[in-house]
Amino acid sequence: MTLITLLLACSLPLGAPLPPHEWHWPLGPPVPQVLRAFSPPATPWGPGHRGVDLAARPGLPVYAAAPGEVSYAGRLAGQGIVAVTHGALRTTYLPVRPAVQKGHSVKAGARIGTVEPSTHCATPCLHWGLLRGDTYLDPLPLVRPQVRLLPHWRAPTSAPDPPAPSAQMDLRDATTASGGALAGMLFTFTLISLLKFNRNRRPPPPGVIDLTQERRERRIRRAR
Repeated sequence: MTLITLLLACSLPLGAPLPPHEWHWPLGPPVPQVLRAFSPPATPWGPGHRGVDLAARPGLPVYAAAPGEVSYAGRLAGQGIVAVTHGALRTTYLPVRPAVQKGHSVKAGARIGTVEPSTHCATPCLHWGLLRGDTYLDPLPLVRPQVRLLPHWRAPTSAPDPPAPSAQMDLRDATTASGGALAGMLFTFTLISLLKFNRNRRPPPPGVIDLTQERRERRIRRAR
């Protein structure tokens, strides 16, 4: 099955840019069960699962997943294959008994064939592939809605006003300021007193009469 898909990818031409349209499941309704998910190979020729396997029974109609042009319809390595080009993308369907021919234009949901018996899956299935050039892609995001979780933004709020100073804070500040002013006054008064005391104890220069000392001595003599 891997060799078939690789040969088919090399034989299909690239198309024009992909036009906008809605994609559909190639089977159903109801939506088919996915038996095996997409598992891309680490290297171009390495092992992997280049598509998805959808539960199906032989004879079940197969539909085009989107509008496009049939780029391959036939048998390859004993398996019936249909490929539809959708601009830059191509979808492949196998094992399918083709109901269309190469070059036919098909609409989304148009019947392109029926499921054939195959040993690709343990139970009957349809292998659905998606390619961009020679690069294999997962086709399930085409038909499954993609949910994106966005972060929850809260409305911006204004910054809270600074708390108003309380009466206790005002009293403490006033007390601190009063205590500082009182300490400064005491320091100044003490400094002036020391300066006066030192000035009084300093002896007058030679030839200069200390009138204060002279008056003090006169009072002492009179008291005697």
